[in-house]
Amino acid sequence: MLNVRLEYVHPWTNHAGMYLARERGLYKDKGLDVEFTSGDFFRGDPAYLLSRGEYDIALVRLNQLLFHQQGEASLISVAVMNQCQIGGIITNKSTGITRFRDLEGKRVCIPMGVKRLYTELEQAVAKDGGDFSKVITIDPGEWEPDIRSVERGKFDAFINVAWWEPFQGSQPFDQTVTLPFDSIDVAPHHSYYVCVRREFLDRNPVLVRDFVEATVQGYAMVREDLQAGVQALQPALCHIDPEVLEASLKAVLPSWFDGDGNWGTADLDMVRSYTQWMGEHGHLSVGLDDAIRAIDNQCVTNAFLPHGGEQVPKPMSLPDVG
Repeated sequence: MLNVRLEYVHPWTNHAGMYLARERGLYKDKGLDVEFTSGDFFRGDPAYLLSRGEYDIALVRLNQLLFHQQGEASLISVAVMNQCQIGGIITNKSTGITRFRDLEGKRVCIPMGVKRLYTELEQAVAKDGGDFSKVITIDPGEWEPDIRSVERGKFDAFINVAWWEPFQGSQPFDQTVTLPFDSIDVAPHHSYYVCVRREFLDRNPVLVRDFVEATVQGYAMVREDLQAGVQALQPALCHIDPEVLEASLKAVLPSWFDGDGNWGTADLDMVRSYTQWMGEHGHLSVGLDDAIRAIDNQCVTNAFLPHGGEQVPKPMSLPDVG
């Protein structure tokens, strides 16, 4: 059994390529019995669980990846999920919000009070010529809102995944408004990294390569047949209307592929620039020098992608202890 921990409390359309790869037997053809798991963070986030060896593969954020760089338990990224960040402002047309500076005087919910999102929002509003001090920010605690909170008048807008939460309401999809942070060039980054432990990679390089190759094929299949992606996800998301899944898939799909049409490629220049941005604004989990050193030492690699063309990281050498 190859245990894969997803990043969120439930699967969503960003995972469609993995689910289709499993349904079509692409993992099985390589001798892999893959199980996808999601859930709460009571025992730790996916990066902690992966570093403790409770999972074989996990989807984690860059900051988490950089934090877990300790010997054999170090994490290494072998693919990225998206070529851009997944977050942005979500609202509907009734609010009159069409750009970031329109958030002045509006109630904007920032899920779980994430400080990084405050910084991104502040920069986006300022870059659009607005005054962030006039934005009314709200921390909802442990609740992550979706578009229904706007429909019910709880907030005027909120920050969340621009390809999922907009489609969870009762109004027609064309009434939603999304303002991705990438649309105004604020802190561009890959949101999630497909990671393994170094010791697991050193022992199982062929297995990791096989998993990545099958996953690449799965995402390419969804691109060719969107309905196949919907059908592969439906059993795990049986409570979600297939029209919602289709709309969300159409929205998220372009973010999967790089300029050459390949899934999984990490833009190392963007990885470094985002790390620098986090360091400058106090959001890094480790020192900036340590973070850059980890990146230079290939904690993010494209070597296991079919199109990667990078040298495979050397197995970690451990000191003899007498």
